[in-house]
Amino acid sequence: MTKRFVLPDLGMLLTPKIKIMTVGIFWTEWGLFIPIAYISSYALSEGIERKPAYNMLTFLNVGSLLGRWLPGYVGDKIGRFNTQILAVLLCIVSVLLMWMLASRDVSVLIATSVIFRFASGGNTSLTPVCLRQLCEVERFGRFYATVYTMSSFGALTGVPVGGALLSSACGRYWA
Repeated sequence: MTKRFVLPDLGMLLTPKIKIMTVGIFWTEWGLFIPIAYISSYALSEGIERKPAYNMLTFLNVGSLLGRWLPGYVGDKIGRFNTQILAVLLCIVSVLLMWMLASRDVSVLIATSVIFRFASGGNTSLTPVCLRQLCEVERFGRFYATVYTMSSFGALTGVPVGGALLSSACGRYWA
């Protein structure tokens, strides 16, 4: 058996569909990890007790469990890209609700955490499936490597930028 390495092919990014998909994944990855990284410290800053604040990560994981499975099933019924768009919108709404409405209400923060991670889990599981629709099966590895090489910079920079915004706002989460 010959080992083959699948290296990114930046020329693929000249294709409009792949370019748009890469930019979309970049921004999704950029914003996805900020709530995950800061949910516990946000809860603490809102006056929620330590134990429930640190348990927010558990609630995120509960949402992710269903979010990685159910959107794939729904995507088979209404279309993968349609489901992906709904998942991204649900992510945005849940983060806005989390930051703006949850405040000191633990139950609201738990609910929005579960909803956020359900939606972001859907994004995580649907992205490769949507990408696969844009290429032939034989070239999927190369497409995947290229798109995720470029969009990985979103995952790498999102949390530090979120931390810089938090720092510039003197530890307040409105930034």
